[in-house]
Amino acid sequence: MKRYKVEVTRVDEYVIEIDETIINQEWISEFEKFFWDVNDLKDLASHLAIVQATEGKNSGMIEGFGHITRDGELPFSCEDYDSNGVLLPEEERRKAEPGFNIKIRYEEEIDTYITELK
Repeated sequence: MKRYKVEVTRVDEYVIEIDETIINQEWISEFEKFFWDVNDLKDLASHLAIVQATEGKNSGMIEGFGHITRDGELPFSCEDYDSNGVLLPEEERRKAEPGFNIKIRYEEEIDTYITELK
């Protein structure tokens, strides 16, 4: 049996937009009551980028943040449809959490490096 060590390098690039008029000290203080201490907005941007990279562009609600738009729109979700596959009325669909947007510059530029193991 042949065995291979495969190193995968992935490069994604996002622009995380945070509206400081909405995501202000009051918002952060409330967030910190339930999650973690936030040093600055970079902490939030870093977390959103990690969730985006690990869960993908169609990830649903992000705990502590709500439903975040990608490129200005909410990603597809079955939550917006009834049990028969019919799109729910607008007022019953998910709502985007104001104050955040993830601009996807590019995702999944992937390189692999393979070494045969003896």
